[in-house]
Amino acid sequence: MWSIRSFLNVDTPSLARIWCLHHQAYSSKSDCTVVAWDLGVLAKPFFRSDQLLVAEDPHEGLVGFIHFGRNPEASSLGKDSGIVHRLCVRPGENEDAIASELLSQGLHCMAKESLKRCVGLGAFHDSIFYIGIAEGDGFLGVHSSDVRLLGWMQKHGFRPLQATECWELSLARFKLPMDRLQIAVRRNSIVSQILAESQTNWWENVVYGHCDQASYQLATKSHPHVELAISIWTPEAFVPGVESWMARLIIPEIASEQVGNQQVNTEDLIEHWICLLSECMRLLQNDRKQKVQVVIDPSQAAHVQILRRLGFTTRHHGMVMTCDLMQPVMLV
Repeated sequence: MWSIRSFLNVDTPSLARIWCLHHQAYSSKSDCTVVAWDLGVLAKPFFRSDQLLVAEDPHEGLVGFIHFGRNPEASSLGKDSGIVHRLCVRPGENEDAIASELLSQGLHCMAKESLKRCVGLGAFHDSIFYIGIAEGDGFLGVHSSDVRLLGWMQKHGFRPLQATECWELSLARFKLPMDRLQIAVRRNSIVSQILAESQTNWWENVVYGHCDQASYQLATKSHPHVELAISIWTPEAFVPGVESWMARLIIPEIASEQVGNQQVNTEDLIEHWICLLSECMRLLQNDRKQKVQVVIDPSQAAHVQILRRLGFTTRHHGMVMTCDLMQPVMLV
């Protein structure tokens, strides 16, 4: 019979193996090497070993783990919420019972901290672990193909909260979109690369500390004003097992806004975002990056419109799920 205990440093190779076996069960190529574990998870100053629980069998060793906690700087889904960052169980006869006990223990620990609800996997753009490692950087939620994980979470009261999609662009096929609207935007815009540190705060620099970051901005010529800015990151090449040739980005929400003394409508902002991102893609081509990925909420029509215009296609589908922690969680 297995037991549940907190993480120890010597567990890291077993965690990497469990990750691999769990993802292989639904034909996923996602992997998390020992070095990636160290840099992308364990080395973070906000990591707590008591929030990474492992299931240990006396004969077979580690057979599963759950990683949970919260993001103290969350701005949307993870605000005042617990987060199941990752749940992986080695495929086998007792996988359902192991997953159930891990979830029960994790939810119980979060309920004791007076958190009102829990989201998972990850918390969309409030995710703080597995950046550059997990499919969709931990923003994707439960992968649509991972029926084992979906079933485990549903049995513990998790319900759908937010649909997600991971879109991907092959830079080898990318061409600058050029039409009448884009020509007009480019005549009145300047796109430049800036120091990432000036556009990110301390928290973001820690979260993405194992990644190489680059920031870009679009300024209008008619007004001395930086209208748009975006950061793009790739895992450092010295981390084995990560896709350092793939760039990642987050597109912020797009709505009409005041720029100088003028009101810029949503359609104009979309054209400006297409201009900024297309220049970023061209610069990434020069840096010999091969692909770009971004995770979005498919209900954001502006994001879908931008990505389609740039030639992105959907790669993964997922769902962020939520459950109520107001009632005490009963251990199985």
